[in-house]
Amino acid sequence: MSDAGISPQALRDLLLGPTELALLDVREARWFDAGHPNLARNAPLSTLELHIRAFVPRLDTDVVIYDANDADDGPAAAAQALLRGLGYSGVRRLTGGLQAWVASGHPVIDGYNTLVKAFGDGVRQHYDTPVLPLAELEARRRGGVPTTVIDARPRAEYEFLSIDGARNYPGTELALRRFASGDPDHVWAINCFSRTRGIIGTTTLRLLGCAPAAAFVEDGVMAWGLRGAPVVQNAVPVDDVPAEEPAVLQVLAEDLRSRYGLKCIDAKGLVRLRAESDKTLYVFDVRPLADPAAAEACAARHVPGGQLLMHFENLVGTRNARIVLIDDVHLLRASITAFWLTQLNQAEVHVLQGELPPAMLPEAPQGAVADQAPDAPEALDAHRLAELLEAGRAQVVDVGPSIDYERGHLPGAYFLLPASVTPLEVLLPSDGAIVFTSPDGAAARLAARDAQRRWPDATVAWLEGGTQAWQARGHALESELRASRLLTPFDDDWGSVMRVFGPRRDAVWDAYLRWERGLGARVAEDPTVQFRFFRQSASR
Repeated sequence: MSDAGISPQALRDLLLGPTELALLDVREARWFDAGHPNLARNAPLSTLELHIRAFVPRLDTDVVIYDANDADDGPAAAAQALLRGLGYSGVRRLTGGLQAWVASGHPVIDGYNTLVKAFGDGVRQHYDTPVLPLAELEARRRGGVPTTVIDARPRAEYEFLSIDGARNYPGTELALRRFASGDPDHVWAINCFSRTRGIIGTTTLRLLGCAPAAAFVEDGVMAWGLRGAPVVQNAVPVDDVPAEEPAVLQVLAEDLRSRYGLKCIDAKGLVRLRAESDKTLYVFDVRPLADPAAAEACAARHVPGGQLLMHFENLVGTRNARIVLIDDVHLLRASITAFWLTQLNQAEVHVLQGELPPAMLPEAPQGAVADQAPDAPEALDAHRLAELLEAGRAQVVDVGPSIDYERGHLPGAYFLLPASVTPLEVLLPSDGAIVFTSPDGAAARLAARDAQRRWPDATVAWLEGGTQAWQARGHALESELRASRLLTPFDDDWGSVMRVFGPRRDAVWDAYLRWERGLGARVAEDPTVQFRFFRQSASR
């Protein structure tokens, strides 16, 4: 493809059309959060090489990348060179970058995962999802009126902070329970941390007809905590909502697919889709536990707990691609996920029926990441690194996500976002080795390769298995943060409210909830965002 860029107007025309396109913002998440086109995906330069093959699987996909102003020495130029080196043939830069997009009068939105959050607000309005105000929830609990609070987030998020007494059935797992109650006053109160998953969970139960008395707990754990109501850390939920019979789940799934015309595909059809090289295919296993057979047979990516919708913008980089969902025999998780993703209107979605196809993993594509680091420096195991640290002959540089570094890192480790290794110059020259680590070692290997190329005479290595292996061998981590050890800022932090503690918390939470309540109306003004909600008359 020519080095010619693409104008803002031409990009807008592509976004309004049906063709495949990966629109990637290669700035770090902090700057993406400050403002981006509604249909852009964040693919920061610091982790681009590590994740791009799963995010944009087809090498001849039409890819448009941008940064703030499209400078020749900016991240978009570096990302374009990197992607072409990996074998991507259709990479263009947005001429003038985000500044030109805004100057042309096209809308931007601030925040993270904004498309799905705006979709959730649209769901609430379109399906008239019942809301349970917090004051009413408090009154019901004080008065002993039958009310079961259920948190629809994954277990780790539930354990972080939850409403006192809430059960925990994440995402589509919620619909696999039997919501029988002999009391007509009983309410199933569904919540998440703020809004989206509580809305989706409540609406799902009502549309399936299995919990007509379900209601969305308004603004979730955050608003509950702001009221001074009891919240709990590290809660252990009571599991007292029984599992539904598989035969019943199968009927619910069949009814949902029939009512809304959801697409199904069998093993032969999946093989056929895989063979069509001009169309991107994503395959997701939505069951709670990963199935090695699904991964081997069709390169399925495991996304448990019904979280594919919530994390869609971080998992599917190519718009208007195809998605196939794998589930247990009843297919209810997959059918619910297909129901919502079809209305999100960003992909063609299919539910896999019947047996998995025979193994059909494609050969590793030319330019894949695995082929890009044959010259990576020496890998050290945790024992050898501990010896070097004890002797004062190594400096550790952590190139993983800042939130993992914040939670725990090797003692004395520096932090670096590896968009560039230039900040490492302050550690050179050194008599010892510079040893890179990351949670599983994958990012560390790439950073070590880049540092060795930049400074051939330096002693560079990476920790095999990363920080996880270090900890598994019984070595300690520390969580102390020192400004002198931050070689780059935490620019991969988009401002998550779950990272705010202490006296700032309430003001930040309140501002976030006000922002999220107004998000749907702002996104709806953008003609490139075209949710496709089903007619309400089709529901039960």
